[in-house]
Amino acid sequence: MPEKKLEIGIIGLGKFGLRMATALVSLGHTVVGIDMSETRVQLAEEALDSVYRADATNISVLRSLHIQDLDWVVISVGQSVEQSLNVTLNVQELGGPRILVKASNEEHRKILQRLRVDRALVPETDAAVMAAHQLTYPGMLDLIPKYGGIAIQELRVDHWDGKTLVDLNLMQRFNVMVMGIRPVGERSFIFVPPARTVLHRGDTLVVAGRADSMGDLQP
Repeated sequence: MPEKKLEIGIIGLGKFGLRMATALVSLGHTVVGIDMSETRVQLAEEALDSVYRADATNISVLRSLHIQDLDWVVISVGQSVEQSLNVTLNVQELGGPRILVKASNEEHRKILQRLRVDRALVPETDAAVMAAHQLTYPGMLDLIPKYGGIAIQELRVDHWDGKTLVDLNLMQRFNVMVMGIRPVGERSFIFVPPARTVLHRGDTLVVAGRADSMGDLQP
C-alpha cells in the first residue's frame, strides 16, 4: 500500500482512463471518475466507488464535484485536443490539484507543457520509445525523457566481481549511479548501498544514468 493515500480524479473513462483508475484503486488510492458517457460510467461503477456522469468542460460542474480539493486530476478525454485543453484550463483555474494529461500527439503535448501541467504523456509514442530503448539496452526498467533521457536499468555483475563501488567510480567515469544491489541468492535489494560494498559475480545492480551511457558499462 502507498505511504500516502491520494485522492485522484479521472476525467474521461475510456480505455486509458479506466485502466489508470482501476490501477490506482488497487494501489490503495481514492478515485473519483467523471465521464459524459452513460455506458462508460456504468462500466466504471463496477470498479470505482464514486463515478459521475458530468460535463467537465463546465467549470461550475467541476467545482460542485470538489475537484479543487483533490491531490491529482488525470485528464483523458479522447482525441479532441480542444476539449482536453478546455478541461485542463478549467482544472487549473480551480487551483489545488496537480494535473496529468493524456495527450493525443506531440503537438498537443507541447501545448500542455506550455500550460505548465505537471505531466503530459502520449501513451503510444512513450511506449514505442521505451520499447526501442529496451531493445537497445537489455535490462532497462524505465526511461525518463524529461530529464535528458535518464534510464533505470538492471545489470548482472560479472567482470566487476570483487570490486567495490569506490573502485568502479561509476559516477565519475560514466555519470551513472548505483541505486540498489540484490546480492546473489538473495530476494531483497539493498537500496543506496555503501560505497565500500563489495560486488560478487551474480549480484544484480539497479543503476540510473543517461541512456547513452548504459552501453559503455561492462559489469
